[in-house]
Amino acid sequence: MVVINLDPYPSPRPRFTRQGRPYMPKEYTAWKKKFLKEWLTYGLDKFDAGVALKVELIFFIKPPLAISKVKKNKQALEDETIIVVKKPDLDNLEKSVLDSINGHAYEDDNQISELSSKKRYSLNPRVEIEIMEDEIG
Repeated sequence: MVVINLDPYPSPRPRFTRQGRPYMPKEYTAWKKKFLKEWLTYGLDKFDAGVALKVELIFFIKPPLAISKVKKNKQALEDETIIVVKKPDLDNLEKSVLDSINGHAYEDDNQISELSSKKRYSLNPRVEIEIMEDEIG
């Protein structure tokens, strides 16, 4: 399992120039570069093209102070058992991570045949990711 100590960042919708060309916001591209840099420090081999992959993601998000559950249950927050049912959307978080390591952890993200993810509140924001070969069993 790889732990990337960055605040999870959801993939935004593309923006468009006045000429109609799409681009992604600078903050997002900067986050992807940081994520990839952290990923590369693990020195993991890239999975070969054509290998089916199973990916498990856990997004730990810093809780807003206004959430009553957080104020009332500090132990649950420390145990990282408070489920996030608000933005950011889980699919946008997945996209940002998978796009960041595309071409580095695997040849292309079309190799992913199984994906599971969850988001939890934590005082230690981060992304945990595990990639393995998907074998029928």
